[in-house]
Amino acid sequence: MPIIIKAQKGDSTRDLIRQFKKATAATDIVNKVKDRRFYVKRAQEMNVLKSQKRRLKNKIRSLKKMKNISPRVIEYLTERLSEKK
Repeated sequence: MPIIIKAQKGDSTRDLIRQFKKATAATDIVNKVKDRRFYVKRAQEMNVLKSQKRRLKNKIRSLKKMKNISPRVIEYLTERLSEKK
């Protein structure tokens, strides 16, 4: 899907560039292009996912030991952990 930015009366080039950057950031195009720059083997992807899951588990475990942590934070992290599967 192409990104189209139309110039309005009184828009400077800086405004148009800013609008374009916002549009590309919203569609996450830049990150996709950076990810696809090099081929990553499936095993390497799985290792990265496993390490991220391990870090999240450790973070949840350490936050549960703390006393002044909101339960909402722990719920959010456990949801993120379940999304990683």
